[in-house]
Order: sequence, then C-alpha cells, then structure tokens
Amino acid sequence: MISWLLLACALTLEAHPVSQFPELVEVEAGGTGRLHCDVDEISPTYCYTVVWTRISLRTRKMSTCKFISTEHATLQNVCSINIENATVDDSGTYYCSVIHGKMIFTGNGSTLIVRKERKTAPPPIEILWSSDNIHRSFVPLMCLLIDVVPQQARVFWLVDGEEKSGLTGSIWTKDGDAVIESTQNQVLVPAEVWERGASCTCVVEFDGRIASKSVERQDYWTMCYAVVVPYRALGVTACLMLWILIVTVAVCCRRNKNSGKRKKSIARE
Repeated sequence: MISWLLLACALTLEAHPVSQFPELVEVEAGGTGRLHCDVDEISPTYCYTVVWTRISLRTRKMSTCKFISTEHATLQNVCSINIENATVDDSGTYYCSVIHGKMIFTGNGSTLIVRKERKTAPPPIEILWSSDNIHRSFVPLMCLLIDVVPQQARVFWLVDGEEKSGLTGSIWTKDGDAVIESTQNQVLVPAEVWERGASCTCVVEFDGRIASKSVERQDYWTMCYAVVVPYRALGVTACLMLWILIVTVAVCCRRNKNSGKRKKSIARE
C-alpha cells in the first residue's frame, strides 16, 4: 500500500498534468480576479468536476471555494474561476484539483492579492542585522519589505559587488486588528567581508521598478568619536568659561582687598 502511494506521488510530481496560470493576480477591492487551470493532459475533464481550494495568506487555513463561478475559458480544456466583487479576505493561494481514475492531480497554485489601492511605487526597504557578531563566521543580514508578499517582488543582494539570491520568505506583523504579510530576504555575509566594511545592498524589483538600500559595518570607535567630539567641545568650552569666571572673581576680590587696605591706611594718616 505504501509503495503504491509513493509511486502515485512520484508519477504526480513527474507528470504535472495540471497547471495553473497566471502565477500572481492583483486586483483592487470590488474587482474580479480570474484564474485558469489547464487540464488538457488528462482530458476529457469537465470544468464542473474541478475542485478549487484556497489557502488564506493570513491564517494559512485551507477552504473549499464553493462560491466561485467556474467556466470554460477560450482555450481548449482550460477551466477558469472568477472571484467577483473581491474583498481583502479573498486574498490567498488557489489550487485546482482533478480526480482521474484513482489519482488526484493538483495544480501548481495561483496567488490572488486583493488590495484597497494598487501599489505601483517600490515599497520602503528596511535592513536589519545584529551587532553581536563576535566569534561568528557569518553575519546575517535581513531585508524587510512591509505589506509586500514574496510573489510581488524579486529581492536579491549585492555583497561587495557579487550578486547573492538570499533566502526569501514571509513574515507576519500585527497592525491593530489586522495582520499584514511582509517579505523578508536573509543573506549570510562572511565575517571577514563584513569586518572590512564591504557594502551590502538589498535590491528590490517591484512592478517594473528597481529600488535599493545599502548597509555596511560602522567602526565602533569611529562612531564613538563622532558622538563624543561634540560633547568634548562643549566640555572644553564650559571649562574655559568656568576658568575665566574664576580668574575674574579672583581679580575682583584682589582689587577689593587692595582698595580696602588703601582706605584704612589713608584713614590712619
């Protein structure tokens, strides 16, 4: 039984008889998202027998899409679904599944993102790293894109002029009652490269535009010197003013004392 299941899984992965397109669809709230499932390799298949499921981007829970209209596309043996009057809660990764004989074939998935407003400008880029890198062979750097899912942007690094893909994944943050999915890309920079102050740049390709942000190691003593110098100048100025004040008071006291002695000597005469 186990051998049969393994064989079935192997055949499913190798054959790929069901494919989906496009990989990513973005629509504004209230619009219609249209996804397609190509079942040409296991025809005859009727679209009403195709089952669509959705994995929520926010909760990661799977649900069956019973409310979505299913129809034939203009292409032969391509079944399509329409997510009409879409809301933010409809965002997710949709999979089509087809039963053929004793096997179930599932597509590669299509991601639907529903937003209140479509983003066209590159998202702000934040780079995070740990300052505690003592006795480490690599320094981890993380590039963070808030409110951007991994399917929307291509992220890579330029470390000392060399391109590195890094590891891209999702990260979830809470914004009031809502939960926002963001993209993170982590790269490991060799400690010796980081220590000599090499430039590390996170590059983001978003909606046909490119944005980037760089970071490099800041020397501790240089940073301290930059912070201490203004306070040192203030300290020297304060000491100088205090010294002038002390000298002025001493001179005045000396003059008052000499003036008193003169008055006493004149009175005696």
